[in-house]
Amino acid sequence: MQAAYWVGRHSQDRLGGVAAHLYAEFDGRDLDPDRLRDALGALGQRHPMLRLRVDAEGRQHLDRDAPPLPLAVDDLRGLSEADVRGRLAETRRAWTHRRPDLARGEASAFGLTLRPGGACRLHVDTDMIAVDPNGFRIVMDDLARLYAEPDEAGEPAPPLYGDWLDRVSADPDLAQRRARDRAWWRGRLAGIAPAPPLPEAPDPPAGPCSDRLATWLDPAERRALETRARANRITPSSLLLGLFAATLGRAMGAGRFRLNVPAFWREPVIPDVGRIVGEFSNVLILSVDLAAADTLAALCRQVADRMVDLVAHSAHPGVHVMRDLSRHHGGMQTAPVVFTAGIGLAGGDLFGESVERVLGRMVWVISQGPQVALDAQVAAFAGGILVNFDVRLDALPEAWIRDTFESYVALLRAVAADPANLDRPPGRPVTDDTARATEAMLIALQRRLAPGEPAGGDRPIAPAAHAGLAGFLATYLPACTLPPDALAPATTPRRLARRLHALTDGASDDIARIFLETLNET
Repeated sequence: MQAAYWVGRHSQDRLGGVAAHLYAEFDGRDLDPDRLRDALGALGQRHPMLRLRVDAEGRQHLDRDAPPLPLAVDDLRGLSEADVRGRLAETRRAWTHRRPDLARGEASAFGLTLRPGGACRLHVDTDMIAVDPNGFRIVMDDLARLYAEPDEAGEPAPPLYGDWLDRVSADPDLAQRRARDRAWWRGRLAGIAPAPPLPEAPDPPAGPCSDRLATWLDPAERRALETRARANRITPSSLLLGLFAATLGRAMGAGRFRLNVPAFWREPVIPDVGRIVGEFSNVLILSVDLAAADTLAALCRQVADRMVDLVAHSAHPGVHVMRDLSRHHGGMQTAPVVFTAGIGLAGGDLFGESVERVLGRMVWVISQGPQVALDAQVAAFAGGILVNFDVRLDALPEAWIRDTFESYVALLRAVAADPANLDRPPGRPVTDDTARATEAMLIALQRRLAPGEPAGGDRPIAPAAHAGLAGFLATYLPACTLPPDALAPATTPRRLARRLHALTDGASDDIARIFLETLNET
């Protein structure tokens, strides 16, 4: 994976030329910059990968005499609220698209914005060549502890990442497993599904443009989804992955495609491997076949069964699988859609309790990587589930990806609300044409509920019509659990029609046709 990230950041193709990195923001109060600098000094000594240097040939160096990790402080305490918001937005844009200079050992960056009234925002960015997502959790947990309890800075450091790599490379049992799994994969290359047929952005911005779509499912919804998973004898991660595959297949109009599913298993070949910060990730290449499943539940079980096989043969790394696949087809093969699951993590949530208590609550997180157009993520957070889509808007149509995100969240909430929703078929793809009758019905209803307000497929639904529309849909589509944000201020009839069509497997169009015929008769 380190080599793939390194090559990808120097690639000139459409999805290349970007760093693989993870950026997060934490909103807290009264963090002391000097104390935070001291904690960062101890953190860098504890985890030298945070100062990893990579030379022009791709060789890695850990400099024991490297200076302490720096802290950039931006003091905005004298600015107006509007100016503070503007500066924070500028910082977010800049750090989201950051390309660390690894030749200078900038594998991580830390910033602190001081805001009026004692509020502050901590900015943390790590390059995935040096720190995988599990390592990011370790970094934040250790930083919180070192800030809160500076006397612990002298405790023994964990082993070095290079020590782990050396042991893994020399282990004879692992060498046998790699050979076995390489043969297993090579016998299955012809059956790997094609790359997802993603639509392309019609007018892409110049240069990489990454953005994040996010929502949070509350603890009750999380418990309900975990209950659905247990009832089907699968993990919550497999349930959420299967529902994502169904949503993506509908949105693309594709029944068979491959997904890139990261795994973060650390071979326990040395003590304290769980405390090491480094790049341990692997990718599992999952083939999805919607037509082979009669129901959403069956699709989720199919996904779960295939994931068991992939994990059992993961000693042959996914990067090598993709190289083998490219040789098999005689051309570059990609897997531009990633699904990352952080449900069932050790410790429960994405971060330990001390991170929020000491450093603040995470308010933003985004990842970016070469050859990735969409990274869908689900993670345990604040007792519920954080659902993120990290997207490249220079590659994907913004309206399409927002519709896909909303449809996925709506499906998760529908399954949480009623297990019978898992008995529905994976469904037909939803397009503007297939949801046309539902769209026409919504426009006609708005004209009745809010006469005089502009009404059209791409115009936001008038707020005056929201309550009446919600009541109509609850009455005539009672099996459809309407998401709480279904009638948000920017919702249009076209976007709502697509969501309703997906949630009801096309039943909304049947209701719409009856409604429109009745309207014409009167």
